[in-house]
Amino acid sequence: MAGWARTEANTDLRTAQVVLERLVREQKPSGDYASTIVREAGRPEVHLGFKDERDARKLAEAVGAQTTNNYPAWATQQAFEFDVVRIAELAASLPPPKPHSKPAQAGSSFARRRRFRFPDSPPEE
Repeated sequence: MAGWARTEANTDLRTAQVVLERLVREQKPSGDYASTIVREAGRPEVHLGFKDERDARKLAEAVGAQTTNNYPAWATQQAFEFDVVRIAELAASLPPPKPHSKPAQAGSSFARRRRFRFPDSPPEE
């Protein structure tokens, strides 16, 4: 699934990614998933990939994504446009984030998060 930002939302891609990840976690996906920010697509986008297609459909329904054919190597394709207001509405619909029980110390391995990176193009099956 891909969400693309309207021009005024370009600087808020990380916020959009965090809110979408919170929404996915709230939906309790049955399989693994990953997200990334893609700026090389001609417009800034947040991509989400799911192991289980049902998880992708659940998120697509929640954000009002439409079927698209912009990503031919992907098994299923949905996309939606977002702006700062839409992301704020999604964030407001979610329970507040849980605080961390113990803050990570700077320089510790817990303070550095590793993120899954999508390959340039999804593998064909």
